[in-house]
Amino acid sequence: MTLEGTLDVTVSDGTPSFALTVENTGTEPVTFQFMTGCSADFAVEADGAEVWRLTENRMFTQVISSESLEPGQQRTYEATGDSLEPGEYTAVGELAANDHDCTARTDFSV
Repeated sequence: MTLEGTLDVTVSDGTPSFALTVENTGTEPVTFQFMTGCSADFAVEADGAEVWRLTENRMFTQVISSESLEPGQQRTYEATGDSLEPGEYTAVGELAANDHDCTARTDFSV
């Protein structure tokens, strides 16, 4: 696998913001394709259960697009979640490409 992801979460007034950074760690360019206007999906879990997901009950444009990363190049995808109750959570960020997988997780508190 030549794609590696890192996920950063910042919280302001109980609302998390997510930044999934995808890096091509390989030696060859990587091109991935998206089938909708959503390039990355984000979810929040509490005690192992999903409590929020970006793509849940949302519609995205139906457009095919592609993106390439040269070796060592990075791309960051961002989103803002819904307000959460105080507590401990795990965020999951996933590249929404149909031909490459890249997922990152991180714990955060509200």
